[in-house]
Amino acid sequence: MRILYLGDIVGDKVLNVLKANIERIKAEYKINLILVNGENISSGKGLIEKHYKELKALGVAGISMGNHTFSKSEIKDYINDATIVRPANLNTEYGKEVLYIKYNDKTIALVNLLGRVYSNTPLDCPFKTMDRLLNEIKADYIIVDFHADATSEKKAFFYDFAGKVDAIVGSHTHCQTSDEQVYNNTCYITDMGMCGAYNSILGDDVNQIITRFRTGVYEPLKVANDNEYIISGVVLDLGHKNQIIRVLKKL
Repeated sequence: MRILYLGDIVGDKVLNVLKANIERIKAEYKINLILVNGENISSGKGLIEKHYKELKALGVAGISMGNHTFSKSEIKDYINDATIVRPANLNTEYGKEVLYIKYNDKTIALVNLLGRVYSNTPLDCPFKTMDRLLNEIKADYIIVDFHADATSEKKAFFYDFAGKVDAIVGSHTHCQTSDEQVYNNTCYITDMGMCGAYNSILGDDVNQIITRFRTGVYEPLKVANDNEYIISGVVLDLGHKNQIIRVLKKL
């Protein structure tokens, strides 16, 4: 089974870019299933229902989130019935801890976790949360989106759970890393990167970010407006011998 997993989608304009290119990308990599991280789509933070429906229209089977899961409060109105998995170590009554996706006769379990290093959010331990989930999950394949800042935390999680899950893919930093590997048949990459404006800073407006650094004054950010985009993520080839391939395209 070949799964295309796209890194953090930043801004809703990227949805139009994907609409124009997704079939070609699927054909190039012989993709069976598409997963995305969708926590930054709606104005850079959160996911409104309109954009969720656009993802589904693109054929996206599952959406993982992150620290901006509830940045748009309307998600609480639809998340329970949506093909969205929220961070399992976030204390909330809304949403799913595990998203089960069927493809032919196989079942994929998609898990989302938040790292705690540099986080100001009260969170349960992602390691202990994963221990608990592994006792409950019944699936042919298990994929984890570990949404975190610290490379060391992501790598520690990878080596702790290598051999217990099929893939651990990092998200949140928006910069694709080149450390993809397979260990104990578990695919790993520290960060899948982002899908967003090419001339940007992590998908946001360049001048606003520079001003923030120069002045130290916090100003709300806006998504960069550019005519060129990057689409980044990974292809997970899951089966007897799991493999991972980086995807990085400038469009």
